Amino acid sequence: MLVLLVASLFSLPLFAQLNFSQSEIKLVHNVLQEKAPSLSLRQAKERLLENAFLLAQAKRHQPAILHKQSAVGFSSDYHARRFTLVLLKSQFDLPNVPALDDNAFAPYTSLWLLDNLPNYPSNNIYSQQQLAQLERVDLTHLANAPLTLATLMNEQSMQNRYKLHQGEINLFKSLIAEHRRFNLTMQLLADKLQTMGLSKQRLLEIAKAELLRPVMLTYFGVLHSMHGEHSAYVEQLQAKITQQQINDYFKANKNDFRYIAQVHSQAVLFKEKEQASQFYHYAKQHSFEQALSQFKQRDLFAQTDGLVKRKQQNSWAEQLAFSLLPNKLSKPVRTPQGEWLVATTLKRQYSYYQADSETVKYQAKIALTDSLATAEYEKLKKQWFRQHKATL
Repeated sequence: MLVLLVASLFSLPLFAQLNFSQSEIKLVHNVLQEKAPSLSLRQAKERLLENAFLLAQAKRHQPAILHKQSAVGFSSDYHARRFTLVLLKSQFDLPNVPALDDNAFAPYTSLWLLDNLPNYPSNNIYSQQQLAQLERVDLTHLANAPLTLATLMNEQSMQNRYKLHQGEINLFKSLIAEHRRFNLTMQLLADKLQTMGLSKQRLLEIAKAELLRPVMLTYFGVLHSMHGEHSAYVEQLQAKITQQQINDYFKANKNDFRYIAQVHSQAVLFKEKEQASQFYHYAKQHSFEQALSQFKQRDLFAQTDGLVKRKQQNSWAEQLAFSLLPNKLSKPVRTPQGEWLVATTLKRQYSYYQADSETVKYQAKIALTDSLATAEYEKLKKQWFRQHKATL
């Protein structure tokens, strides 16, 4: 695995030339326009240049993702081939690639697969000895381009790899067919691509750069991951934030740290939903006060004259009161105890978190980190563009 990864890193040109042709820009523009119809050709070129920068940074800071973004997912090359076909489809009618006949696959059975695959690695990583064994199984004649069983297995997801180790020969055939389709498509379009100044290697680089773009933007803190995780790079940026910067941010954005401290509310509780519904409709037509009198109900918050303060453990009725907008009447809401609650909030009173509270520190650090990450990213990108003489 390591040998293949290192070899792939050194063999990958990573945009040796930063001048993108109009044909390359047009291909990317066609695909991106499907999601962003107003995208211009200039913006498509900007994206290509930025992707080239991000791919170079991936090689420097996260080289492993050039091979795989996730230990359990498909390889980056696998995804790049698929996206390359998407790029081509936006410009060309892709040729029909005839399927291999049964004779070609005759020697390849479940038993053959089980015989040629080593024991399934418990850590999902093949040993050097296992890789050497897989490397000796040549599949070039099936794929119409250089391919070994080692390459095929290494680019699979964990799920696919497990299935292959169970002897699922139909999956093996479908994976071979994908390789063959890609290789023959590139061969059949070779003359057209050459005429337009396009090449297989450049298209694969463009595809891989586009696919790795969100991963690297997340690494630099320009995008946020779904789980809110930060890269070590972003953690280092955050560690530079001082208490003074947090204090300044709090003063400049004090309204963002406002919270509802207390509300003036009214609420009633019924055992039956029908009674609660009748109260709700009467209060909606008249007023909450009149409904209390009409239905001979006692306001749950009468003891505090309707004042409900925020505390660590508010009751269920109090929580509902805090959630209601002022002068809004709630429909009957079923409580955890099976009763029915109708409430209204008349007024909200706000307060502010203390400047040295954990809430302020946490939210300020997130905002300041975002700003710092964006500024550092733009600076680094501009330096790289100047160094590589990249211009629009």
